[in-house]
Amino acid sequence: MKIKKKLFALFSGIGILMVGFGLYAFTAGPSSDQGYLPQPPWENLKVLPKDISKDSLTHLMKNYTASLGVKCNYCHMPSKVDPSKLDFPNDTKIEKEIARGMIKMTNEINENYFKPFFPDPKPKQVQVVNCVLCHRGTANPEKYLSQMGEMYKTYDPNRDNRKEKALEGEGKQ
Repeated sequence: MKIKKKLFALFSGIGILMVGFGLYAFTAGPSSDQGYLPQPPWENLKVLPKDISKDSLTHLMKNYTASLGVKCNYCHMPSKVDPSKLDFPNDTKIEKEIARGMIKMTNEINENYFKPFFPDPKPKQVQVVNCVLCHRGTANPEKYLSQMGEMYKTYDPNRDNRKEKALEGEGKQ
């Protein structure tokens, strides 16, 4: 009987503690959220929108690093104050200027060749041009792109070209 009372008291105590901690979890304490804090203006954005949100900018930068197979320090210089951090506004690296040119190029391609056909893009398999389309995870796709000629069919009179001749006869080619 004594053991039952002790076990009952132990489990009751544990239950009361669990209820107490559970209720404490729902109490309003000091919040780290101070409400809406506007994004301070970005320094040195020349191509990207000046009012871009932090999460959108972070998402874009992660996309660039994955598309080129690099890390942030590929385009951004280390800070002079703390070399373990990056100095994002610094324009010393030529790679940053090249990236800006590439961003402009892809924006123009999308604006001129894909946006006019949206939501029915032509060709169907390409919705938008972005870095990974050419870079495919490498910072310098020159070797990969230099072999593009081998990837496409070239004219060979011995090749079966009945489809091309049929289209030519219909005046479609």
